[in-house]
Formats: sequence, C-alpha cells, structure tokens
Amino acid sequence: MNGLMAVKLRRDLRISWSRFVLMVIAIAVSLTVFGGLLAAWTSIGRETSGAYMSTEPASATIVLDRGLDPASMAALAAEARKRPGVSEATGRTQFDAAVAVNGQQRAVPLQVFVAAPDDPMRMAQFDLRQEGTWPPPPGEILIGGDSLGLLGVAPGDGLTVTPPGAPPLRLRVSGTVYDPSLAPSPQEQRGHAYLSAASLQPAVLDQLKIQVAEPGQRIPSRDRDTVVKVAGEVGAWLQRDKGLAIAEIQVPAPYAHPHQWQADVLLLSLMAGGAAALLLSTILVANMLNNLFTQQIPQIGIMKAVGANSGRIARLYLAMVLLVSAAATLLALVPATLIGRYLLGRLLGTLGIQATNVAAPWWAYAVIVAVGLGLPPLMALRPLVRASRITVRAAIDHHGGSSKPSGAIARLSRLHGLDRGLLMALRNTVRRPARFWLSVGMLASAGAVFVASMSLNSGTQAVEEQRRQQRYWDVDAQLDAPARAAAVAEAVRTVPGVERVEAWKRAKIGIAGPDALPFTRTYPDQGHGSVSVNTVPEGPLPAPPTMLQGRWLQPGETGAVVLSQIVRDNTVPGLGAGDTVRLFIDGKPSTWRIAGIVEEREGGGGDAYTTAAGLAAASGQPPLVNQVRVMTTAHDEQTRQSVAAAVERALTGAGMDVGVAASVSRTNAASAGHMGPVLLVLLGVALPLGVVGAIGLASTMSANILDRTREFGVMHAIGARPKTVRRIVVAEGVLLALAGCVVAILPALGLTAVLGVGLGNLFTKAPLPFRVSLPAVGIWVVLSVLGAMLATEAAASRASRITVREALTYL
Repeated sequence: MNGLMAVKLRRDLRISWSRFVLMVIAIAVSLTVFGGLLAAWTSIGRETSGAYMSTEPASATIVLDRGLDPASMAALAAEARKRPGVSEATGRTQFDAAVAVNGQQRAVPLQVFVAAPDDPMRMAQFDLRQEGTWPPPPGEILIGGDSLGLLGVAPGDGLTVTPPGAPPLRLRVSGTVYDPSLAPSPQEQRGHAYLSAASLQPAVLDQLKIQVAEPGQRIPSRDRDTVVKVAGEVGAWLQRDKGLAIAEIQVPAPYAHPHQWQADVLLLSLMAGGAAALLLSTILVANMLNNLFTQQIPQIGIMKAVGANSGRIARLYLAMVLLVSAAATLLALVPATLIGRYLLGRLLGTLGIQATNVAAPWWAYAVIVAVGLGLPPLMALRPLVRASRITVRAAIDHHGGSSKPSGAIARLSRLHGLDRGLLMALRNTVRRPARFWLSVGMLASAGAVFVASMSLNSGTQAVEEQRRQQRYWDVDAQLDAPARAAAVAEAVRTVPGVERVEAWKRAKIGIAGPDALPFTRTYPDQGHGSVSVNTVPEGPLPAPPTMLQGRWLQPGETGAVVLSQIVRDNTVPGLGAGDTVRLFIDGKPSTWRIAGIVEEREGGGGDAYTTAAGLAAASGQPPLVNQVRVMTTAHDEQTRQSVAAAVERALTGAGMDVGVAASVSRTNAASAGHMGPVLLVLLGVALPLGVVGAIGLASTMSANILDRTREFGVMHAIGARPKTVRRIVVAEGVLLALAGCVVAILPALGLTAVLGVGLGNLFTKAPLPFRVSLPAVGIWVVLSVLGAMLATEAAASRASRITVREALTYL
C-alpha cells in the first residue's frame, strides 16, 4: 500500500471512528464468549479425565450376596488377578449410615467406604488432604472435604456412625479426603467417609472390584462391552468354582465421571450459542463495511479515474478489515482467557473436581486468534470485491438507495390524523429491506433465546413442582432391617402431627445380562445408574405416576412389574409392556411380566415397582417393609423436622433399627442441585446475542443517518426543529425493536419446545413441560425499547445537529 492509500486509510478511520469502534466491540464481545467457552471446553476434559483417572477407578464391581472376612477377600482378589483380562482386583465394602456429630443427629446420611487395613490401595484411591493417614487407626475416620459443611463437622470432632444391623461406632474425624470419583456431597445431599475395616467388628467385605485391561495389554479398557464380558466371566467363575452367589455386577461408563456429561452438554450448548453470536457479529460487521463501501462509491470512482486499479483498492479495504479484526482479537484474548478459567472452575465444582491447571492448551488460543483474524475478512470478502471492481461510470451514476415508500406506507400517508413524523419514521425503517431484516433478525434472535431461556426456567420450576407433588409425603424413614408393615404403621401413627403412614420396601435389583448375571450401570456412589424395586402400598396413590405404556399394578398382583423409562432405556431398551424381563433380587433370578412403563425423571425416585405380594413371592420372604413415608398435618419445615425426630424415636422404641429419618426437603434439594445448570445454558447464549443485536441496531441507525444526510438538511431548511428530527430517529429505532419482538414470537415458541425436549431428556430423562414465561416477554419488550432508545441516541443527536451547509457539501 503506497503513501496515498495509507493516508486515505487513516482518514477513513478518523472520520468513521465510531463505526469502527462498534465493529470492534461487536466482534470482541462475541469472540470473548466463544473463546472463553472454547478454553473451558478444551480444559475440562483434561482436568476431569486426569482427576478421575488419578483415583484408578474400578472397571467393574462384583457385589456378593454375603460378605467375606478381609483375609478371605484378599485371597479371592489374588486369584481374580490371574483371570484373563483382569489387571487388578481388591475387596471393599460400603454402607449408608445415620450419623451424629458431637451428639447432634444429622438429617443427611453418611456413605462410608471401607477397605482392609493392608489394602495396597492400587485401585479406587483417594487423596488425603488434612492431617490424617491411611489406614486410619481403629476408632478414627476420614471425611470427604466437600462433606464437612454439609455435615457440620471439622477434623477432631467426634462422630457416632450407626452401620446397618450393627451397634453404633464412636469415631474421631482424623482428617479429610479428596475423592474426585464421586459427585459433590452438597449436590447429592449425602456425606462421604472412609474407614478401615479394623474399626468394624465383625469386619466383612462384600465387593470385589476389578480393573479390566484391553485385550493383550495392561492399560485399562474403555470399551464397556469388553468390561461386561470379562466381569461376566469372573462372576461365572465365582459362582462355579467358589460357590458364591452374585447379587449385582456394577459396570458404569468406563472412566467417566457420573456428572461429566452435564458439563459436556453445557459447554457444547454454550459453544453453539457463542458460535452463533460470533457468526452474527461478523455478518453485522460485513454489513457495516458494505454500507461504508457503498457510501464511498463516489470516492472509489474518483480513485479509479486518477489511476488506481481494483487490486490496490481491494488491498486498501482489506487492510481496513484486518485492522478491525486484529483490534477485536487483541481486545478479546484476555477476557476470553479469564472467562474460560472462571467457567472451568465453576463446572469442575459441579463435578467435585479441583483443577490442577486452569490454562487452556495452546491450540485453543490459536483457534481464537485464527477465528478472530480470519472470519471477518471472509464474511466481508464479497462486498469488498464488489466495491473494488465498480467502474468509473457506475460510480458516477451511483445515487444511493431509493427512498420510494412501499405501497402500504404510501396508502397510510393519505389518511388524515396520523402523525407525519411517525409515518416518516415508519417509511425510513423499511426503506433498506436488507438492512432492516438484518437488524430485526439479530434482535429477534436475542429475544427468542432470552424468552426461551426464561421459559425453560419455568419448565424446570414446573418439574420441581411436579416432583414435590409426587413426593406427597413429608418425612422419609429408612429401616436398617425389614419389619412387618403393620408394626411399623402402628408405631408411627401414635406420633403427634402424623396424618397418614405408608409402608414400602425398596430393594436393589439387577437386570439379567450376559451369562444370566445381574448387570447394572451403578457408579461407586451407588446412586447414579443403580436400579431398585419399590413395593407399592395397597390402595390408590395420592400422586400416581404418568403411564407411557401399559397399565399400573393391581392390588395383590404377583409376577408383574412396572418399569420407569429410565431403567428400561438403560438396561432393556427393546422391551415394553407385555414383554418379560429377568430380574435378580437378593442375588436370586426371577422372571417378571412388564405391566407398564411409567415416566420418571433423573433423581426422581424408584426405578421399578411391584406389589408387596409380588416381591414376597419372588424373593421367598414374607412381605416386610424397610421404608416409611409419613404425611404430616402441617407441611412446614419445622413440623417435618420435629415429626422426623419423633418418628425415629417411636420406631427405635418399637425395637426397629432406623437408618435415617429426615424431611423430604433434603431430597428436594438434591434434585434441585441436578437441575441448576439448565438455565445457564440459554442465558449464557442470550447475553452475547443481545449485545450484538444492540450494536447492530446502533450501526443500522448510524448508516441510515449517513444515507439521509441531505434529507435531514432539507428538513432543517424547511423549518424542522432539532427536537422533531430527534423524535423521528428515535421512533425508527423503537419501531425496529418492536419489529424484532414480533418476529421473535414463533422462534421463541419453537426454541422453547425443541430445547425443552432436548435438554429435558439430557438432564432429567424426560421432556420438560412446555411453559412460556409471560414475565420474560414483558421484560424483553421493555429492554428492547429502552435499548433501542439508548442505541439510537447518538444517531438521533447527530441527525438533529446536521446543518443545511453540511448536507449540501455531503458527498
């Protein structure tokens, strides 16, 4: 570029600096969001995988129907290591227990993981954080670091832990543990603890954990089918040669954190929105540059007349675009880095993982720079080439856009009583159709996403309300050992404040897989992926589940089971109502007829239902219960907590061992923790789209003012006051904003429906209820109008100050 072209470039940048600033901001905002999401996405997989794999998780956990002493389990694990495909094996156990801290009973249960004192800890590891050693001496226990606040405990405090069917243990908290293989305690509303088998009398281990290697290698296999095959062979060996019955074989998704998919879906969804915002911003910049090129057509004609060729002119404007791209990229790099690190920390927090390195890989920054420098010139290439190739004759004949009003507006202008200024604003709004639809489209995109996100939030609130209605009980009590339903009901009915009592039995089950063994997708926390059967009480339920197929259970029916769509899809996706399924209950196989399929949501309750008579017939045991649901006369939290404590005392006084008796609010908090991230998806998308839409409106109005410089000069010449001109320009912006709101209606409804189905199935295993947030509609209309008035303020001020002389000299 020679000196004259450089002079012109500097002059154009100086004269139209406000327009170039808007271009830089539009690209920088969207590139910041896109870059931050990209940085977080490229880092979260590394951090999650590294943290999870650092625990050396088991590929499969084989749960025995009875426990073995540590010495016998160690010998069994040594033999298992010699089995084909098994690279490591160890024995463990775990249980849920009631816990009291310094004599104060806690409402949340404690999940205790137990290993033998001489366990080499080569598998299912954890990191010690404060004080504490492994194995802890008898009488001491380690607590998960994220469980301290939930339990209200600190190192050095005394705990009373009551294992199922065993006397209470008095333990001292000797330290804390970091275990990234588990979901966070606050999200699950359950504490985590780690105990040596030396503290248990008697000490029994009922889990054989194995790591499965790739065929012919020592590295862990990431193929679940391979893991299932090897685990099935080990299970068959245990049954055939060792005489051990298998209660369950747990094979979760290999080496994937139970909540990792949530972070992946969130980031991918947000990245899609960030990419959309980036694309819209570059389209906006291309349109703004096209307006600039169009404005400079007479200048291009003059440059060509004095000897400039198309190549030199193209290089001039390409340098202009590159300067905008470079400035936006430099402006976005630091905020994108900070946003990426902040978002990474928040998402890892939902997974219970502490980041070791928050920096994104180098190639993520290379992608941000490449996109920032390359996408705007690419989008502006067509108008740039078209402007540089215009001939001298075409440049001389150029007169700008037509101001001829449309037929409808022309007919409106003939009506008496209509404000002339409003009619002029309406005419000017649509005089450039391409510019009009670009501005309206960007505003409509932001509005549709904002309304859809708030409507999605309304859908999640409706889900929580449905869950609360389905959890019609107020207090939930778990028994360590099954008891007779009549005895349980009689003991609880005497408690003041109790209105109704339901006695249930909940038992973990397995679904028949290879070699007719009970396989599940259960994670080590025994919550994610587990399958349980619930016996329903006699009589109609206050809140019956929604049937998707078939029918509900009949009183006293045997041999029939109702499955939720979650367990059906995860275990036997090809089966439906009327088919048969083979279940393992207490390690014993039985064949059941599927009476129906009900709709449930992730974290919402049981996976399968049968009658008490049906479960008793299949297990060969009398119809006992281990779960009590209590409805109270008042439903406030104070009443629930007082009744829960009284129910525990009443059951204990009747000779029953109570695991946990707590208000249902704890379960509500756990399910709400799972739904929390959903709203973040679309609100994060709406923000950059809204900013780009506002910039687009401002640029549109600025271009309109430049196009009509002479028109405003004529208006001033015939007596128009500055206030009148300002009002016309502001009215144009408001009309554009209102048009964007109208255009956003159908996309908002469609986006709400589509995302309600997609995100609902991903997060809760069922579509979200379709809800439209009317407050969100009103908020967006108000924000759009106010934003339009602010965005057009600068253009309106400039239009009101144009003099007649400036208009006559405008080129």
